[in-house]
Amino acid sequence: MRRSVAAVWAALVLLAACWCGGWAGTAGAVPPSAPFAAYQYGTDGCLEVGARDGQPKPYAAPAGYDPTAGYPAFGYDPVALGFTATGGTNACRYKFYDKDPRTDPTAVYIASGYCVQYAAGQLSGTGYDPQDAAPVRNAGYVRRILAAYWPSSALPSVPGAANPTVANRQRSGAVAMAVHWFSDGIVMPPDYQVPALYASVKEVVDGALAAGPLAAPADPTPALDGPAGGDAQDLVGPYTVGANAVGPVTVRIDGAGVGAYTDAAGTVPFTSGDTLPPGGQLWLRGPAGPVVLHAEGPVRAEIGTYVAGDPAVRVQSMVLATAVTLTGKSERTLTLVAGDPPRLASQVSATVLTSGDPVFDRVDVAGLRGPATLTATLYGPLPVPDSGDCARAGWEAVAVPVAAAFAPIRLTGDGRTVVPERDTGETGCFSFGTELRPDGGDPVNLLPGDPAETFRVDPREVPPVPALTTRASASTLPAGGEATDTLTVTGVTAGSTVHLEPTLYGPLAPAGDGGCAGLDWTAPGLPVAARLAPHDLTADGSVTTEPVRLERDGCYSFDTVMTHTVLTGGQEPVGHGVGSPEETIRVLGGPSPSPSPSPSPTATATATAGPSASPSPSGAPSSAPAPSASPAPVPPLAGTGAEGLGTVLAGAGALVLLGAVALLSARRG
Repeated sequence: MRRSVAAVWAALVLLAACWCGGWAGTAGAVPPSAPFAAYQYGTDGCLEVGARDGQPKPYAAPAGYDPTAGYPAFGYDPVALGFTATGGTNACRYKFYDKDPRTDPTAVYIASGYCVQYAAGQLSGTGYDPQDAAPVRNAGYVRRILAAYWPSSALPSVPGAANPTVANRQRSGAVAMAVHWFSDGIVMPPDYQVPALYASVKEVVDGALAAGPLAAPADPTPALDGPAGGDAQDLVGPYTVGANAVGPVTVRIDGAGVGAYTDAAGTVPFTSGDTLPPGGQLWLRGPAGPVVLHAEGPVRAEIGTYVAGDPAVRVQSMVLATAVTLTGKSERTLTLVAGDPPRLASQVSATVLTSGDPVFDRVDVAGLRGPATLTATLYGPLPVPDSGDCARAGWEAVAVPVAAAFAPIRLTGDGRTVVPERDTGETGCFSFGTELRPDGGDPVNLLPGDPAETFRVDPREVPPVPALTTRASASTLPAGGEATDTLTVTGVTAGSTVHLEPTLYGPLAPAGDGGCAGLDWTAPGLPVAARLAPHDLTADGSVTTEPVRLERDGCYSFDTVMTHTVLTGGQEPVGHGVGSPEETIRVLGGPSPSPSPSPSPTATATATAGPSASPSPSGAPSSAPAPSASPAPVPPLAGTGAEGLGTVLAGAGALVLLGAVALLSARRG
């Protein structure tokens, strides 16, 4: 988004339209807003990385890590490298639809993308818009990965390549974890359960480092080219709209008393809200004051395009893994004033950043009649106000700290100058300030504190570690006793939700020693004793299920499927607890079950082991845990009547045979 200087400097920033008509700048993307260009819903391939109980957890590299030093080798020592253990998750490739599938059944899957914010959370159904700048650490290497690896190619190599479904899951997860190395410093566990997949992630990182960073894709928002302003009541332009668009562009004009025209003579009016073809032109005329041009239209978003989510929802930002045409939104501000000094307008690349993210400033100069020197300074940090608005941080103070002074830039005419990008470090409020000193003329200043120039740097938090612990109310019960399960969740971040769906399975026949240890709880068709009410938690805490009366002898076990919005990939359902000692109950007395199911020999292992539930982005109740092997059929339970059916049929057959013999004897007699 482009914004002009504050009104206090408006009198200093005038130039007639004829002086600036030859200069062309570009528009800036606006914050995401409804209707959105695309909606993230569900996943297209995930890899478990510490998502389950007992699986090795990933690590976070320390602040200031250098990703170009290479990916750690399998078996690395996290303590020696200064790495910190973090929460496990599902590393995924995400689906984007043209409409919200939650409300529109005609929604179509149009593209996929990868997360570039490991700890920002994920919520299916969130709207996203393309942006013209990517505040992503090591964005060039991330773009290199997207251009060279899955789904752009059949790389990296994965152990499950022979099975298309497994290969998609493994490649998507490997690429996602490689992206997180560059964007967040997240590294696979040194003892990951499938070493070949660790090698797949390292293959992607090493390949990107060897190839080098890739330049940013073309602007995915409609271009707005033209002068930074002009004389009040003069015809100012032309403004070329959406030269990069692939269809009609809707243009809105905000400015009191401002008229728009489609010809240089100002005789063919244009109505705000109408459309122009790609590359259409406008001229403006109006009183002194700011004018904002808004453009919205279809533009091709190439692979590597940065997309930001609805700001009303705490979700991760993403980059597109496939090219797609999206409705981009852009705007630019110009100033109509009386006077003829040079004009300055500028816009910082992002208003909220995380420590370590890059930032730069764009400065537009108009009305310059000769050589000049442009000097930019970065001020700060100042404490963040309670409101979080850094424009109110107290920039009017006499002594404002200086974070960086940039080298002077010589200018010979109007145009856009980009202040060099630099990585943020300290947290707090910052603001760019700019001085334009024409040779032989008075300086024009943009003072720090203008809302278009201020930004906030937040600390880079250690990713949360969501965890679920469960415990049954008893380990043994007499027949007729009641059991509950207590579910305790920790690591829930503000604005996130954890969804729990508990189920009680059983009964299974006890083991030979009469206990429940060693039973196979992964077999298909496990008997379900009760499906219990789901629970949603928005903070750390515990809940207890409703009681279940257990009348039959045998072994029972609780299992809870958890989904969450805390971390990326959290909406992939994961079961917890089935078969664990804390969740197993031995019921004594009552009818007995038949022997427990015994699995047949296991099939070829994949990256995911143990019980898992069917993916359900909406958090719908999941089915019983899926097996990691192909078990034999479950024998019928005692007490159902099925176990005596053979005896009854045998007796009936004998009676029929005796009757037939008697009838034959009577006829012979």
